[in-house]
Amino acid sequence: MNASRTSRLRLGITVAALGALFLLASAQFIRVQLVEHPRWAEAAERIQTRELVQAHPRGRIYDRNGILLAFDVQAVSVALDNLNMTKPELLEGLLVEHLGLSPEEARRRVYRPKYFTWLARKVDPSVAERLREAAEALDVRGLLFLPEWKRVYPQGSLASNVIGFAGLDNRGLEGLELAFDEALRGKEERREVVRGADGTVLELRVLEEGRPGADLHLSLDARIQLVAERVIQKGVERYRAKGGFAVVLDPKTGEILALAQDKRYDLNAFVRSTPEERKNVAVVQPFEPGSTFKPFAMLAALEYGAIAPGERVNGDSPVVIAGHPFHNAERRDYGLVTPAEVIQKSINTGMIRIAQRLGEERLYAFLRRLRVGEETGVDLPGEVPGSLRPVERWSALEIGAIPIGQGVSVTGVQLAAQYAAIANGGRLPVPYVVRAVEVPGGELRPRTPEVRGEVAAPARIRQLVEMLRRVVQEEGGTGVYANVKGFDVAGKSGTGQKALPGRGYVPGKYTSLFAGFFPASDPRYVILVVLDEVGTRAYYGGLTAAPLFREIAEGIIAVERLVPIPSSSSSSSH
Repeated sequence: MNASRTSRLRLGITVAALGALFLLASAQFIRVQLVEHPRWAEAAERIQTRELVQAHPRGRIYDRNGILLAFDVQAVSVALDNLNMTKPELLEGLLVEHLGLSPEEARRRVYRPKYFTWLARKVDPSVAERLREAAEALDVRGLLFLPEWKRVYPQGSLASNVIGFAGLDNRGLEGLELAFDEALRGKEERREVVRGADGTVLELRVLEEGRPGADLHLSLDARIQLVAERVIQKGVERYRAKGGFAVVLDPKTGEILALAQDKRYDLNAFVRSTPEERKNVAVVQPFEPGSTFKPFAMLAALEYGAIAPGERVNGDSPVVIAGHPFHNAERRDYGLVTPAEVIQKSINTGMIRIAQRLGEERLYAFLRRLRVGEETGVDLPGEVPGSLRPVERWSALEIGAIPIGQGVSVTGVQLAAQYAAIANGGRLPVPYVVRAVEVPGGELRPRTPEVRGEVAAPARIRQLVEMLRRVVQEEGGTGVYANVKGFDVAGKSGTGQKALPGRGYVPGKYTSLFAGFFPASDPRYVILVVLDEVGTRAYYGGLTAAPLFREIAEGIIAVERLVPIPSSSSSSSH
């Protein structure tokens, strides 16, 4: 009896336990299949499918003559599906042998607990193919070979500070590559990869079609750019300068033909460049223009009738304003001089006395016409405006300092554009580098040159141009070393003492400049040369920057095969 009861009790306990297990399993099944189904389904979907973004090739960049400056070539990026790989110990050796990874780095990447790991970006297709064949021979799975595009710069460092570069993600990071990134990049294509249980690609779906990028056709002339870069490089070395740059501009259109500097870098190895090398100094680095600013003050005086070309002013040193003496270079006295002599010999005191006749308000108003202290609108990133304080904030000294290029700052492209306004008869152009954008399909969208306004009457401009010709072509002019044999040149030298934050003007530190154009009778080229902190004993702009102006002009004449047009007023061939 007792044995029977015991047996029934055990049977009941067993049935109850089995029932409880069944209920628990059923609850787990319901939880997984119904409650958590979306989460597990999503996890399975992540393992089986993956969305890839495929970039189309970036647009090409050409100079004005069709010379190729940037384009894309096919490359392959190698990645690893860590969850579906096989034979990791063999895979490590393949990565070391074919991709050049260290054994430690190969092991770290192989054993990452991730679905996707980059192994190498944008390698040569032949390298990727050898790796693929080796992996197949060893039955190693999990490697992913993704077609990509690699940016190539066939001219190396030429115009590197203008062109800039695109990074591994195909996005522009500097220069034109950054400023026109949206046009150059085009539209990415979105794809979805569907895999089987063993990781084999079963299907490749296109989710969104892409398109190639647009091409850029630049105003830069690679031949003139090369000339300017070589001259500036040698000039910086010759005069032991801290740095230097040159701008070559078409005064009629505002097209930048060259933007050269001594600090450059190889665009194909941009990862090794420094921020200082990547800086486009003619656009982002303001400076005091020194005596290259005097023609603007003189033009203002002519425009407002504060001085007539035949009048004379006192050119002796000093002029004292608010107890502060302004001197001529080397404290020379010149006696009574004409406006032309003030410009030709760069007489500070004569220019200041003319500016005093003009007055603060009219001088300021004229400089605003020239857009001093404003960005030019050049199509390059990072432009700074320079500086010109509002006239109501001028101290008593400004009427003496600003006419001789102190207390005001400009950039290289700004000063070149302002000289272009003198060269072209009074129209202030917007400087630019991109002449046209060519969209996929071949449609060319050219840029229309822009003018920011008329700065002075043509008659006054002609009077000033004659003064600038005397600077270069007559004995005693501060720019005689800029003269080019057989060509009519006009321009102005400048030597600006540098002011440093908290220290004011520092003895021995100068910006040496020459700005000019040729042929003066029908200007085709504006050239600005700027040297920073010349280290030689001769540091004046007329002795340093002016010869570099001449060398760049001679280089342009050679590459363009220009025919000399002797000037009747030319009396020097320095």
